[in-house]
Amino acid sequence: MVWAWLADPVLRCTLAMLWLLPCAIQDRRTRRVSNWLTVPLFVLAWPVALLTGNLPLTFAVFVGAFVAWRWGGGLGPADGKIAVGLAGMAPPALLATVIILALAFLYARLRDRHPVRLPGAVGFYLGAATAALVLALLNSLPAHV
Repeated sequence: MVWAWLADPVLRCTLAMLWLLPCAIQDRRTRRVSNWLTVPLFVLAWPVALLTGNLPLTFAVFVGAFVAWRWGGGLGPADGKIAVGLAGMAPPALLATVIILALAFLYARLRDRHPVRLPGAVGFYLGAATAALVLALLNSLPAHV
């Protein structure tokens, strides 16, 4: 079946990781991510979320990202589109990203008092890679205890 990949969170996290690699490279080099990299992920997130039951999470992340972009001042449009994409396609990758970026931000703030600017797409990539690895390791454990 064409949609069989939707049932496998490891595969979805791995696909997200591969998609985010060029985003991370571009964000690290230029501090910008092109729409041609982020818009397809954002658009794909909605039908995938509908089919996988992640629609409420995807909508909540969309609203949160919009508010953070519009009034928060710390979230770029590309980061918002990527966050919505991960919420719809690979929620474990989004969770791992939040943890990784929070730890990176905390570490950077503890080292000096200057404003911290972290390339978000790099964090999203690392989150997707971490989630894919952890889920693959958990799937390789024996089913019985």
